Amino acid sequence: MNYVKSLRLAMLCIGSLYIGVNTYAAEVAARATAPPIQQTAPLAGAGTVSGTVLPAGKDAAGISGQTAAPTVAELVNSLDTLVIPPLSAADFSIGNVRRGDSLAKVRRVWGSPNAYSQSIHYTKLKYDDTDKTMRFVLRNDTASILKQTVEERQAVRVGVEAVFLVKGKGVPMGRNLRLQYPAEVLVRQFGMPSNVLRDVDANVYYFVYESPRKDTMMVFAIGDRKIERVALMPPRPPYVYDDITTPQSVHAERDFALMGFSLDTTFQANKYNMWSNLIKRNGNNFWLYGDYGVEVDRHNLVKKVFLLTNNGYTGRGATLGYHISTILALYGHPDRVDLGGGGEKSVDAYYYDSPFQKGVSLVFIVDHAKQFVDDVILTSEPIKNMQDPMERYGLK
Repeated sequence: MNYVKSLRLAMLCIGSLYIGVNTYAAEVAARATAPPIQQTAPLAGAGTVSGTVLPAGKDAAGISGQTAAPTVAELVNSLDTLVIPPLSAADFSIGNVRRGDSLAKVRRVWGSPNAYSQSIHYTKLKYDDTDKTMRFVLRNDTASILKQTVEERQAVRVGVEAVFLVKGKGVPMGRNLRLQYPAEVLVRQFGMPSNVLRDVDANVYYFVYESPRKDTMMVFAIGDRKIERVALMPPRPPYVYDDITTPQSVHAERDFALMGFSLDTTFQANKYNMWSNLIKRNGNNFWLYGDYGVEVDRHNLVKKVFLLTNNGYTGRGATLGYHISTILALYGHPDRVDLGGGGEKSVDAYYYDSPFQKGVSLVFIVDHAKQFVDDVILTSEPIKNMQDPMERYGLK
């Protein structure tokens, strides 16, 4: 089931786009099983705002009996409540086992395996029953000289080298995560991923987290918006590479690409997925895929990318249906906020401006009343009427 925000858009392509239902309430219920998130006092910070907002502290009683509306800084501060503690080495565990743990500990925690094999360098254990499917790979003891780091190589680390969890909702992971938890619970517990990769053929995303010492990584396979599989292993390409980690407060170029597309680059129709519909508007083509759309101008350059379902993610692991506090925890305070007026069905726009391309912004359209993300749009043009979903995409 899907969180689909593009009913009007889908009506243009009836019969080609799958129209699902919003199952966000079910995902919220799943979040209730996760440990509580630490809260903090509002942070200092500001941005610019467009729209009608009365100055804070001013008496607006003389204006139709209204009270003063909050400034954008006050609004953002009031929503910036999620504090995610930095990851530590202890967070990188599966089934209460960490890298470097001994064979004796694995057997003490999990008992006798269903399958066991040993070679000169490695020992492998497999646990496979109705409750779980998981594998452990351990590096056997070796010569003392190989356990020392020298200029041309890293030291061999004996004990558990990798853990692979495929099935087992009851198997704990770092910060009390479990398989089948929603992706938003993962980022609310672990924070911004070191990297987000996408398997186009399987439509599976990999949220990668690297330990503080950069000697361990956890890779969460996200399918159908939930954690499907997890691996604990030494860091290696393509999951991580040198200087991949970006502080929350610093923008990286990957923050201004969406579904593999960057703006003002040459468009290839079937580069990642087979397109399902093509709409022509004002000389531009709108190529629609199952989970996203791409606007292309007459010069075949990408001008806009937007998500259609919550099966697509940004470079920091965000998607439709996330609470705005999650976005603020992943991206920090926005550069600009466009308030939509505060009506019952109004939306606000949170702009994160690219320092790499003038005029390019990643925009989160947020339901003003419920504070959930309604749209994610990568654009180089101002959104003229964000209250109209069709006009947000440029389809009017």
